[in-house]
Amino acid sequence: MSVLRPLDKLPGLNTATILLVGTEDALLQQLAEAMLKEDCTSELKVHLAKSLPLPSNVNRPRIDLIVFVVNLHSKHSLRNVEESLHHVDATFFLGKVSFLATGDRRLSSHHGAAPGPHAADLRRPCAQRLGPEPAVPAAEL
Repeated sequence: MSVLRPLDKLPGLNTATILLVGTEDALLQQLAEAMLKEDCTSELKVHLAKSLPLPSNVNRPRIDLIVFVVNLHSKHSLRNVEESLHHVDATFFLGKVSFLATGDRRLSSHHGAAPGPHAADLRRPCAQRLGPEPAVPAAEL
């Protein structure tokens, strides 16, 4: 088991390899199929993983982008991503890592409660007043 580094292997000619990391297999599979359906001049390869680290005995291609898929309503999903981040080299975070937040209106019952008391509020923007009086008077707006 090793840390993923962006320059471990040489890049392939006109190929890109994306690694999707997340706990929800059906969602990852659906995302991968949608990505592969897109018309592209280069060859796109998509690999799926439940978590990192990846087994070190596997002969895998160079990974060009890692997408961490987080379900906002699942503590397990969030914890999985947090633990997986320890197995990614810091230089990967310079344009080679992405986070995709998912979650529908129902709370997931089989993964535990939502990660925070206001996780449902992350779906929609809301304004919060920090003090009893506004920072800028309405007349100045």
